[in-house]
Order: sequence, then C-alpha cells, then structure tokens
Amino acid sequence: MSKRVADIIISQLEEIGVKYIFGLPGYTNLDIVDAIRVNGNLNFILFRHEATAALAASAYAKLTDQLGVCTSIAGPGATNLLTGLYDAKMDRAPVLALTGQVEPQFLGTHTLQEIDLKALFESVSYFNKTITTPQEAAEMVVLAAKTAILNRGVSTLSIPTNIQRSVSTSKIIKFSKRIPAYRIKPPGFLIDEAVKMINEASKPVIIAGWGSRHAANLIISLAEKIGAPIATTFRAKGVISEYHPLSLGVLGSVGTRLAREIVNNADLLVVLGSSYSKETGIPMNIKTIQVDYDPMNIGKRFPVELGLYGSVEDTLPDLIERVQPRDSTDIKNVIVSLRKDWDAVLKKDSENSAKPLHPAKILATLNTLADKNAIISIDVGDNSWWFGRHFRMFGTQRLLISGYLGAMGFGFAAGLASQLAYPDEQCIVITGDGAFSMVMADFTTAVKYNLPVKILVFNNRELSMIRHEQAEAALPKFGVDLLNPDFASFAVTCGGVGFSVREPSELEDKMVKLLESEKPGILDIETDPAYYWGLDDVLK
Repeated sequence: MSKRVADIIISQLEEIGVKYIFGLPGYTNLDIVDAIRVNGNLNFILFRHEATAALAASAYAKLTDQLGVCTSIAGPGATNLLTGLYDAKMDRAPVLALTGQVEPQFLGTHTLQEIDLKALFESVSYFNKTITTPQEAAEMVVLAAKTAILNRGVSTLSIPTNIQRSVSTSKIIKFSKRIPAYRIKPPGFLIDEAVKMINEASKPVIIAGWGSRHAANLIISLAEKIGAPIATTFRAKGVISEYHPLSLGVLGSVGTRLAREIVNNADLLVVLGSSYSKETGIPMNIKTIQVDYDPMNIGKRFPVELGLYGSVEDTLPDLIERVQPRDSTDIKNVIVSLRKDWDAVLKKDSENSAKPLHPAKILATLNTLADKNAIISIDVGDNSWWFGRHFRMFGTQRLLISGYLGAMGFGFAAGLASQLAYPDEQCIVITGDGAFSMVMADFTTAVKYNLPVKILVFNNRELSMIRHEQAEAALPKFGVDLLNPDFASFAVTCGGVGFSVREPSELEDKMVKLLESEKPGILDIETDPAYYWGLDDVLK
C-alpha cells in the first residue's frame, strides 16, 4: 500500500517505540509534522526554540534510555539544534534529529534556508544521512535509530521536501529483529583476576559513575560484602542513596571532603561506569579495576591495573558471588566520624538566615520537602556547586545534568522532558537567573501541555559563577551583571504559578505552595552572588 514518505518515517518511529517528537514546524518539515498528526499515536511537543527542544530530547534519552527525537526545518532550525545534539553526543544519549531540507535541485544555489546539513552535523553525529529516494525511507530510519542506540549518541536524518511528499511502498520494519542484545560481560578468567585483587586489598573503595545507574542494588551488595565505601561521580549523584552508611557522597570538585580523603587513602579503586571527568579527579596512582561498557573508556586518561569490558549490571553478579566477605564495621565508623566533621562545615551555611538568602539554606529546605522519588534537573552555574554539596539524595531520586558540554538552559529543558516521561512524578528544576532566562520562553510550553514542573530560580542578578572565575583568574568583574524580569509575575502571566522569596522566613511556606501546586511554577529566590562554594573545603 502506497504512503507518503513522511508517513512511513513516523510509522517506523512508532514501531521503534518513540512516543514524543520535540521541535518546531516550518516550510521544510511540514509533511513530517503533518505525518505525526495523521499517525495519532505519537505526540508532537511544540517548543518555542529548537535549542530547548534538542536539549529536551537529550534529557529524555538520558532519563529513559530510549531514543529521544527532535525535528526542525533546514537552515536556522537545524543550526539551533546543535547545542542539544552536542549535549547528547558528549553525555552519550541516543538522540535522532529529523530535519527538513530544500529540494535537491536547489542545493548549492544559495537559496532560502539552504545550508550544507551534511557538513553541519558531521562532527556531532554517528549517523548523518539524507533520504534521497522514497523506497529507502524505513530502512534509513531503522539504521539511524540503531546507530544512535548502539553507540549511545546522535543520528541525524535530513529529508528534502519533495521526498517527504513522495509516495512509497516501503514497508515498516520490525525493529526488534534488526538490533542485537548489547549487554556484555567479561570472560571468567578476568573476573577471577578482579576477585583476587579485591580479596588482597585492605582498603578498597568503589567509585560509581553514570554507567552504573542500573546496578544500584548490585553495587550496594558488593560494597557490603567486601566492606568498601562508595563514592559517586557528580553525574551519578543519587544512584546510591547518600544516606547509606557506606556512602561517601560525590567525589570531585562539587563533592564531599570525606569522599576525597577516603578515596585518596584507598589501596584499590573499583571504578564502575565512570568516564573519568577531570572534575571528578579519580587518582591515577592507586591500583584500579575499571568496568565499562565502552572499551574506549577503559584506561582513557591513564593506565589501569585491570580493565573489564562489560556492562556493570552484568559484571557485578559474578564478582559478588566470588569475592570473600569481610566486616565493614570499622570503615562505617570512619565514615560516621568524617561525615560528622563534614556536616559541621555544611551546617554553618545551611543555617545561615542572612538576607539575601544563602543557597545552602534553600537546598536544605528543599531537602526536607522534595518527594523521595523526585526527578531533579539542575543547570550550569554556581547553583550546581551548591546542589552537589548541600542536597543529599535518596537512591529513589534521579538527577539530570548537562555533564561534559555544560550547557546553560539544560535544567529547565530537562524538567519538561522529565515531566513528559514521568507525568506522575515530582519534577524539580534548580537553575540560576542567567541559565533560566536563556530558555524561559518555553515556560509557556509547560503551561500548554499541563506539565507541572517546579522551577527554583536562584536570582542573584549576575552570572555569579563566571564572576568567581574572573576573580580566580585575577581579572576584574566585567560583563556579568543581569537585568532580570520579575520571574514570579512572568509565571503567572503565562498561566502558571509564581512566588517571590525575599526574606528567609518566607522560604519554606512558599516552597510548599510551589511543590503542592498542580500547575507549572516558579519560585524566584533572591540570593547573594558574593556567596562562594569554597573548593578548599573539598580539596583539603
């Protein structure tokens, strides 16, 4: 039966399991968007800017491990996607971008919105193709999706307008028959070597990265059996409950002093699914077992004693079964003592009742009010440093960040994606005034689709993280002052709820009202940019 190529593309995405497509319609993707309408089983989420749509697609993929899909026109729509696509590339999230393109006879003629999409997307994509004939439509979608999923990265597929409208008899392909199982585990002799190293260590420490997020219970089982404390990378914050007696919290520049101290004194590191970010600072002078699904990550920054190529969730059961048990009482007592000292450092800030409000006080209040299964997305800026230090996560809560790209505006885009993926969960965004103002037009998207995301804006009227970076570089403060709107009034104008907090005594009551509202909302909290997170506290 003949169908439009656009209809075949959307039907093929439905068969793959796609539920949402984020983006904007325009002349060169009109048939793609119309095919979503005709299909009726996929949801088109209209954003106000393609960059926010692409960031949301990346966040959706990170959170669900499913293919995130965004769409745009050729020309400026395509160029606007790049920030979100690079976020997906650098954080290893499977995303497919569908872009329109002008008709082939106009390519290279400098016609309206005609750009070289192949060249534009080449550096960001594992798969970067144009559909040139109607009969290849389903096959190209399958290859694009398969490549994005298996490589945990970006695929881009451009479709000229005349091809979108063309008739094709291309049949929908059963995707499950075209994609392999891609969970793997190391051979037994390497497991034996790892077991020997763990059994011989007297002070082993586990470091859990984002790649271990599906193995939380297994990590805890291994830690309890071998008496090993657990530190996480920042991106993996909350994978292990930070209230567990073996938890050290985050390792790195936004982490805890006890994590740094215990990790630096270990005689064996068991590193699970970590990409070895410079900000995490995993020591290179300690014997290391590294487990990762990506062989290129193993020994990426420096040599490791033993590299195990395998999925963390498939590798750990064999380790747990074979390692010798040991008592964990002593290390738990050490953690209790060090945490007491660290908590005393944090307490001074979290109990600060100064005006404007201290960021630590805001997060301490949120810590008591947020749902135990909340999905929290944070933005780039000093709010992320305060969050890393002062918010202790339960293992049932989930965190989304723009890790390697560090894209401002990601927090709110991720909040929208989170609320779409999990409509019954509490989705909280922690952002600064600089980052939120980059994407705030899409607050109307939250209202339009009844997405009750809760946004805490740390409003200090400047790009304060950059201000501190200027100070560290011995440069004067310049170009960082912001002129802000009334964010709370803006939320109300758009149809949501908004509250302003200028006094510490108002914080808890207004935060409760925000979190209990059934509408999307903004809590505009005045903070002081002079507050500094103090890296020396962590690095001592």
